[in-house]
Amino acid sequence: MARGGFREGAGRPSGSTNKSSPEQYQRLSELAKTYSEEALQTLVDVAKNGRTDAARVSAANALLDRAYGKPAASEERSIAELPPMVIELTGPS
Repeated sequence: MARGGFREGAGRPSGSTNKSSPEQYQRLSELAKTYSEEALQTLVDVAKNGRTDAARVSAANALLDRAYGKPAASEERSIAELPPMVIELTGPS
């Protein structure tokens, strides 16, 4: 008997629809919004009075993310035009 890894017939069949629907997601979002003020106050309390630095930093980051949004990860890279480099090898002095 094989253990672990891919098993024939395991998982959701390809082509079948996901059971969670946009309506369920919307309902869950609306339910969560009813607790948003209380959750925000809890984050503020932890940010001010947390026992560890890690807890305070985590709460502060969560507050900033909610206030300003998470920073966008930019994959855009620019290539700087630099003049050619000349390397001269000289003998021992």
